[in-house]
Amino acid sequence: MKTLSPSEPNPDGSGQPEIGATGLSEVDRAIDAHYDDLSAGQRRAIDRLLADTRYGAVVSAPQLADAIGVSESTITRAAQTLGFTGFPDLQRHLRARFVAPVHDRLAPLEAEAAETESLARHVMLDDAARIREMAEDLAPEDIEAVVEALVGARRVLVFGERGSHGLALMLVMGLRLVLPDARLITQHAGDGPDQLLGLESDDVVVAVSFRRVDRMTVNVLRHARSVGATAIALTDHRSSPAARAADLTLIARTGILRLMPSFAPGASLVNAILEEVAVRTQPGVAARLRDAEDLWTKFGSYAEN
Repeated sequence: MKTLSPSEPNPDGSGQPEIGATGLSEVDRAIDAHYDDLSAGQRRAIDRLLADTRYGAVVSAPQLADAIGVSESTITRAAQTLGFTGFPDLQRHLRARFVAPVHDRLAPLEAEAAETESLARHVMLDDAARIREMAEDLAPEDIEAVVEALVGARRVLVFGERGSHGLALMLVMGLRLVLPDARLITQHAGDGPDQLLGLESDDVVVAVSFRRVDRMTVNVLRHARSVGATAIALTDHRSSPAARAADLTLIARTGILRLMPSFAPGASLVNAILEEVAVRTQPGVAARLRDAEDLWTKFGSYAEN
């Protein structure tokens, strides 16, 4: 794998490590290729960096080593095993991947606006391309495993923070129509952890999180696994801290970093999951939908056409 040393400029002249057209950074590619080569201590170091990206961007090697109980040389070797020259080189790439300033993310938009007839159309076509790639890459057995877990669950809890909250809400609203017990974990009153009380081995927890991964997301998934519940992550890459913490993972790539990541592939993935679950629970779906319609009418939920 080609790495960029601290003194080596990016091919575009920016001096920043390159993020390719697929949205994959050098860090993503390195972890995909070499994560299995890391020792247990080295994995703890890399997982810690990815679990809290603000921390990973500023922590020193000695501080990280002390925090996770390994030697400083373990931190250095972890970076080198991934193909970087050392920890400073890895950290520089982490900064480029996760904490690029907003004005840097807007630069590609400005260039595209000058080169294309319609920037809005270009962005939509890019979203469509990401969805098409996802459909081609998604292994049938992966989505089958997720659907099987959801259909067989006693209770399904769904969690998503910040930009991913909308997708989590979309998923749980659909699941409520076809499953007996689907709930959204919220943190509006700071009681998110309380909503995990009584979690059992026949429950399923789904966490939706794209870059940057919220720390609570990782904690929710880890807790689910610790009590024997099935932990499912919908995220943007196998190297995501959410993916590392889950039993089952489905990937929806967010594309090139702009002002906001693209949630279009994630929305499409949620739709696909809901359709699969609805088909599997077909005998009871019609009755539940009739009951839902009766409730909506009773409460005057929708404006009449």
